[in-house]
Amino acid sequence: MTWLPWLLCGLILGSGLTWMAVKWFPRFKLLDFPERYGLQRDRLPYPGGLVLFVLSFALLCLDLGFWILCLPLLVLGVLSFIDDRHQVSALKRLVVQLWLALFLVLMGVQIDFITNPFAATNFPLADFSPWLAGVVTVIWIVAIQNAINWFDGLPGLSVGVSAVGFLTLGILGLVQPELFFDPAHQSLTLANFYLAGLCVGAWWWYWRGRIILGDTGSQVLGFLLAVMAIWSGAKIATTLMVLCLPMLDFVWVIFRRVVFDRKSPFSGDMSHMHHLLAKKARGRIISLILTISSLLIGMIAIFVTPMMKLWSLLILGGAIVGLNWWLLTDSRER
Repeated sequence: MTWLPWLLCGLILGSGLTWMAVKWFPRFKLLDFPERYGLQRDRLPYPGGLVLFVLSFALLCLDLGFWILCLPLLVLGVLSFIDDRHQVSALKRLVVQLWLALFLVLMGVQIDFITNPFAATNFPLADFSPWLAGVVTVIWIVAIQNAINWFDGLPGLSVGVSAVGFLTLGILGLVQPELFFDPAHQSLTLANFYLAGLCVGAWWWYWRGRIILGDTGSQVLGFLLAVMAIWSGAKIATTLMVLCLPMLDFVWVIFRRVVFDRKSPFSGDMSHMHHLLAKKARGRIISLILTISSLLIGMIAIFVTPMMKLWSLLILGGAIVGLNWWLLTDSRER
């Protein structure tokens, strides 16, 4: 399987067109709004995710195997771009996200089973309830895309973590026989390497703070990660391990806002894990550390057993909750 050309193609396109966006977006007044967040700095090219959206959408249009994603990705990309420019209410965005996820379920994209780590078998969701597979799929897609979106608080963080996610799914397609020898999965594996290349190529410009991703990028990357994980043999536990940092931050933030702060879970604040860590060190350093951590976790997730994945998730979950609690307590004491 010639995966390397796809990775390099994505890398070259992601790097080259993001560089062009850095140069050309200001001419088209595609700039961010620092005053919305009380920041005193020059406006930056935004939303840079427009480039990643266009390049991802182009892949779907060229491969008929992905045609089912074209409409929902187009709707999501347009809505996210409008939100980046004019701000759409969180409720309206959530309703659209739910409808798009439901559309995919109705078209046959769903999580049919979950690995049972205690018995080395799969647990068929449909056997428990005919609606369970659809409900789990909708929650999965919406949660992943919002987790990646909420994690976009430091330079290059969401792009870097997304790159790790796609790369892990691509490598799984090479090392797992049931995927490698399945012709239906070969184009999926190549697509994952292409998407990983896009993110790796664009990452430098985001990490250096030359351009801002925006919802147009983070929502699209999260959406594609969620669907690619389902198509890659429902590698839910593996994807959860790779994305454990944004996912656990996502769950913790919702819990904190509802239980402790007694406010809407969708009301924004600067108390995400990465925001609080950035108060301890430079934002770019924290972003790099979190991305490398995701990469290491992803490489481990590829080769461990389901039971080890479960224990790893429990340990990582406890560690991240403890870290978040300490960071939040420390910030409020100050």
